[in-house]
Amino acid sequence: MGMCPVCNGMTTLEIRCTQCQEQQIDYGRIMDYYEKYDAYLPIDLTKRSNGVATDLKEEQCPHYLECSHCGIATVHLVSEQ
Repeated sequence: MGMCPVCNGMTTLEIRCTQCQEQQIDYGRIMDYYEKYDAYLPIDLTKRSNGVATDLKEEQCPHYLECSHCGIATVHLVSEQ
């Protein structure tokens, strides 16, 4: 299991919206938005059921991003270290 540099405050995401090129806002791991207590489960366990096929195997952390201008939501996979 790797460590996400964004979740651990070592770096920030600076991703532009594909529609309007405005800066997207990072709202953190997608797994934190599923069920009431999912944020407290082991990360590897939630990766098995989050709908992202390769994040566990390729050690990636899926982050929920949303454009502050047009509202487009995306998932960005951050490589873990």
